[in-house]
Order: sequence, then C-alpha cells, then structure tokens
Amino acid sequence: MSEQSKQKKLVALSLGGGGAKTFAHLGVLDALRDEGIKIDFLTACSSASIIGFLFCIGVSSDEIKKEFRKKRKWIWLIKRSIFKRVLKKFIKEKNITDLGQLKIPLSIVTVDLKKGKEIIFDKGDPLPICLGSSAFPGIWQPVKYKNYYLIDGGILNPDPADIAREKVGRKGIVISTTLRMEFTKEKIGSRFNTILKSIYLLQFKYRDKIIKENSNIIISPLDNLKINFSDWKETFTGYFSNNKIEKFYQKGYKATIKEMPRIKKLIRNT
Repeated sequence: MSEQSKQKKLVALSLGGGGAKTFAHLGVLDALRDEGIKIDFLTACSSASIIGFLFCIGVSSDEIKKEFRKKRKWIWLIKRSIFKRVLKKFIKEKNITDLGQLKIPLSIVTVDLKKGKEIIFDKGDPLPICLGSSAFPGIWQPVKYKNYYLIDGGILNPDPADIAREKVGRKGIVISTTLRMEFTKEKIGSRFNTILKSIYLLQFKYRDKIIKENSNIIISPLDNLKINFSDWKETFTGYFSNNKIEKFYQKGYKATIKEMPRIKKLIRNT
C-alpha cells in the first residue's frame, strides 16, 4: 500500500430527514458520484433511509424516481403500500437479505417506541428497518421488528451527522445534507396540525447543534423553502407529484455541485 493510500481519510455522508423532500438527497448522491467523490459510509434516517438504502444496493436514480412517479391511490400511501412495494421490488431484484450486504456501508437511525431509545441498524432485515425509520408518528403505525417497535428515526436524531462522525473518526470527513426548512407564518390550525408542528419544533431545537459539531461540509438544498402544516398532505405525500420529485432532485444536485470546490479541496488536503 502506498503512503498516499495510507493517509487517505474516510468520507461519510449523512442524510437528514425531510419527508416528501427526500429526493433532494438523491440529487446529492448523484452529484457526488458524477464528480468522482467516493463515499465510504452513509448514515440516514426517516424517509432518507429508503433513498439511501436503494442507492446503496445499486438502484439508479432514474429507476427510483420512475417507481415513485407511478400514480397510486392516496389510501395506498396511508397504508404504506407504495413504500413496501418499491422496497420489495428492488430487494428481490438485487437479492439483498441483510443491510450488511450493501455496496456502501449504511447505518439507519430508528427509535424504539417501547424504550424511547435511538436504535442504529447496520445489519438486519432492510424492509422493516427502512419502514420503521420512516414511520412518522400520527401518520404511520410503528413497525414491529424483533423486540422493537420502530418509529421515525428523525424524532430523536433528524440529522445523524454524529453517527457519521463515529464511523470515520475525528480525522475523517463528514458531509451532511440537511433538509431543514423554516416554518411559514400561519394561524394555529387543527389539533392534528398542532401535534405535527410540535414534533418538528423539538427536532429543530437539536439538529443544528448536531450538524455543526460533527460536519466538515453542510449541504442545505432547501434553504429557500418553507414548511406549512396547514397543508400536511403536501408535506407528507409530495412523493407523488412528478414535478416535485424532479424539483427536489435538481435542488440537491445543484447545491452539491456548488459545494464541490470545497469538498474536493478538503479531500485533497487530507
């Protein structure tokens, strides 16, 4: 092994939660790949766990977008049939039975509702783990897996840059993609909307601290967008709007290309 290889630092990518905006992550992943940036580890939570998993088993962005663009009845989303179908399709095609088989090591952040603890999976059955990590309270039921009742990992850790940092150490490089957005000014809505907004307020309180303390580069593709809980369907079901899928994908891609000089300089200096 050459001296240069010995000194190469590991690179981890953290993908934060973002509901229907998670296709921005797919743009980030494609931009890094197109620019020749090798990711050694990936961490993800919430809906990003599904995108991250599919990418790590070698499913192309075009295939992923195509599957989620297919028109589905709204009730199928509530029952999560669309997520199960897409995951099962590619798990079968790629013959993946365990997270430990992935081309890029992936850690998925979940929360065990029984003990109220963050649970990190880098091995195990990908279907219930991905579904559990993205099971947002009040929208989807917890997912039973082994002795756990899994819910959305973003409840306790919406931007898992700290997990990425653990993987590469203090000398490694952590690139974080956060889909945090600001709230719009809106009247206090229904009881359900109030609950949803309260959950997000708790997440926002801690995510900036986690990202800043653990990241070398922070990519924020959605800085100019705001979240509105008066229309919760748009927030959680935007997967099925063809123009929105491509819109968020392009935002992720362009934001990453904009940061590319800094990313490459950081890697060169390692």
